[in-house]
Amino acid sequence: MPVHRKLKEKAYLLLSTNSKKVGLDLPYFVKGGFWLSINYAASLLKAFILSVLFANILSKAVFGEYSFIMAVLNVAGVFALPGMANAIIRAVARGYEGTYHKAVKEVFKWSWLGSLFLLGFSVYEHFFGRFDLSIIFIILSGFFPFYSISGLYVPFFNGKSRFDLNAKLSVIYNIVSAIIIGITVFVTRSAFWITIVTVLIQILIQGYVSSIYVKRFIKKEKVDKNTIKFGKSISASMAFARIADVFDSLLIAYFLGFEELAAFKIITLVPNQIKALANAFTPMILPKMASKDLSKKQVMKHFKKFLFITVALIIAYLISAPFIFKWFYPKYYSYVWLSIIYHFSFISFVTLLPYTFFIKEGKQEYINKILIIMNTSLILLSIIFIYKWKLVGAVVSRIGYRFINLVITFSFFNNYKDSHRE
Repeated sequence: MPVHRKLKEKAYLLLSTNSKKVGLDLPYFVKGGFWLSINYAASLLKAFILSVLFANILSKAVFGEYSFIMAVLNVAGVFALPGMANAIIRAVARGYEGTYHKAVKEVFKWSWLGSLFLLGFSVYEHFFGRFDLSIIFIILSGFFPFYSISGLYVPFFNGKSRFDLNAKLSVIYNIVSAIIIGITVFVTRSAFWITIVTVLIQILIQGYVSSIYVKRFIKKEKVDKNTIKFGKSISASMAFARIADVFDSLLIAYFLGFEELAAFKIITLVPNQIKALANAFTPMILPKMASKDLSKKQVMKHFKKFLFITVALIIAYLISAPFIFKWFYPKYYSYVWLSIIYHFSFISFVTLLPYTFFIKEGKQEYINKILIIMNTSLILLSIIFIYKWKLVGAVVSRIGYRFINLVITFSFFNNYKDSHRE
């Protein structure tokens, strides 16, 4: 037997032996965590490189305009059934792989409403004399349905626990897209062309994987009839979440200007990437929960581990933030204190466990209530605080929203009557 295989078997035996001590399936989480880390590292590196280029090469006005266009594109995404990704993971993890085709068709069909929304937004911008924005939204309206389905292979492979494949595809996509978008930034320095290139690359590369490549991995054509219904149900509240998530960006763009929006994006950039790190582990946790009949008590055994990770990440950013801004975002250094304050709200990361538990249980009524309360609060806080304190108010509203998320999620979780054996 080769040496590397012997070492692999010894490592597997060691992890399996210690799984009960820590209360985790260590072989699963170490293997999955490795590939998720690769996946996340590729996405993070791309986002970091592009953010540095945007912040240092583009003017604040152009960077803000690009951020505004992408915010509107995200709003259009409410029509593309955003909850279907979680539904695909849940169905595939239970062996209903044929559900994927039906889910893709539903997303594509509903996303044409997003195209109509973008056309309407184009008319609105034209009416107010912003002709460059009007043209870009007309173009995006034609691309949108294909853009909407382009990333659906990700939840499919997460449902199959093929984190290795997702990571490899992510690395390829992020390298290619980062190079092409970076060249576009250098050559054009135009929000128009950067947006077009960003959207087209995703459609061409990820769209191919979602539509063609993924077919070879569907071994069972079983369809879960409740999955589409579940996906649509949580899409309503998740759609509201999308609107709430960019609502402050839209307010800043219209009432404070594109330059202030650029500053807001840099303030929240690294903290939001750390939040993305938290979300990156959801695909690994959900299939594991879905395949086992875990109770509330069993889920909460891991609370202290998550809390420790959360505090460690907050402290790490507190120390590193001044250096990050000084070296990579010097034009925005005066905003570093706001970024640090904003990141303290990352304590809400611990809601990942109860929220994922509700998804596993298929309790869309709980998910819907949590999302509606949370995102209503974000919209209201944004209106109040941006009006009162402008850019600082935008940051304060985000902090308040995250703490409301923490309180509401655990309140529902504690009051949920678990039918599983403790």
